[in-house]
Amino acid sequence: MRPREAVRQLEYAIDATTTDGGRRCAVTYRRTFERVADDGTGADVADLAAALGTEVRQGNRPSPVEARREADRVLGVATDGGR
Repeated sequence: MRPREAVRQLEYAIDATTTDGGRRCAVTYRRTFERVADDGTGADVADLAAALGTEVRQGNRPSPVEARREADRVLGVATDGGR
């Protein structure tokens, strides 16, 4: 999966579960998806999209920092997620 496709999938998930606009919210994750695509594989991008999508469907809205932490987990990077 490519970063742009992953962001689009999150836009759909956010639009389907909230009223405050998936496009505006999902775009905040684009850099994180691009990093995962650069440092990992398409499967890693899909895993990140699935994890963030699950959070959204449960009524949560991960912040960009939380998304970066999840990206670190997907990539197997031990960081504080603050970059």
